[in-house]
Amino acid sequence: MFWKTKTAKANRERILAFDLLRGMFLAIIVTTHIFWAPSLYTFVGGGGALPASAAEGFFTISGILVGYLYRDRVLKETKRVTIKLWKRAALLYGLTVFFTFLYTAWALLEPASSMHAVVYNQGSPLQFIYETLTLQYAFGFADFLARYAVFMLFAPLAVWLVAKQKAWIVALASFAVWLLLHNINRFPFLAAWQIIFMFSIIIGCYMPHIEKWFTGLTKRTQRTLFIAVCSAAFITYAASILVFVVGPVKLLHLDAIIAIKQQLDPIFNKDHLPLARLVIGVLWFAGLYMAFRRYEKQISRYSFGIFETLGRQSLFVYCFHSVVLFAIAVYFYPPTDSTFLENTFVTTITLAIVYFAAYYRKRLTEFGRKILSNKSTTQVP
Repeated sequence: MFWKTKTAKANRERILAFDLLRGMFLAIIVTTHIFWAPSLYTFVGGGGALPASAAEGFFTISGILVGYLYRDRVLKETKRVTIKLWKRAALLYGLTVFFTFLYTAWALLEPASSMHAVVYNQGSPLQFIYETLTLQYAFGFADFLARYAVFMLFAPLAVWLVAKQKAWIVALASFAVWLLLHNINRFPFLAAWQIIFMFSIIIGCYMPHIEKWFTGLTKRTQRTLFIAVCSAAFITYAASILVFVVGPVKLLHLDAIIAIKQQLDPIFNKDHLPLARLVIGVLWFAGLYMAFRRYEKQISRYSFGIFETLGRQSLFVYCFHSVVLFAIAVYFYPPTDSTFLENTFVTTITLAIVYFAAYYRKRLTEFGRKILSNKSTTQVP
């Protein structure tokens, strides 16, 4: 079949494409956060300058998986699902606070480092503690965890409403919050980014039905849609690389392209997520998902399991990468004259460190589970 998927029945099977995409997004996030830039990776992932980023893609997958995994369970096990998601929110909240305290103390103990210059300086220590505990302030490379923590609190209600055939309430409420508050500086990370997470929950709840609808189309229609979406995504991505990444390179003196970039920057603001950024993000994610879903086995094989390893341990990878990058920013900050090759080399080594940490953690975890499994099945004489 053109679209490789099983029938969209009620049970929720693991979708390999999501693990691969999440792993790829994490790799891009690492290359975006590191200060050793520009590198070869900048001209692939965009270095955070594109009209949409890996962060939105990562948020989208997280929301989809919440809806995908819990939609059929939330009505029968409402309390259990709610507690599980709230425990996840509590974990994310705890990690956010922990990393902010850790990195703030780290930066203060290294007055000569680049991070010391950007550490919290808005008020008294009590003000710092208050803003940290209320998630108004986060410091380091793991600040996105705060957004997950807040959105996970509302996730059980959103999934429950969709399961009760009231997805329109979630969609309308989410859109209203975005429309009314996303441009207010006090609320951007809540008001703007929640629309990605909440609409993704809705998509995740209906994912089997969406795939069933797609497989019900004729092969010719499937192929036409696939080519149209992927082509549109690739063309706009390539144009964005030219305008937002290649254009600003000083040696090229592409003044006309730089002028275009300056006009486009406000309508693709990352903090406030204006409509243009949402539209381009949806297009790029749709193209990526369709391509990864169709060729998931080939992508897994030719990526040598790297994306899958990163994607299946996303929380560990995200937290670990923040520690590695903060250490690099403190002790190994790039000189002003670092070359393109040097930046590429350091970024590659950093990616390798993050990957092998996840790889061996996975192996150790599997080994531990086997030992526990063997102990539990061993009969005591």
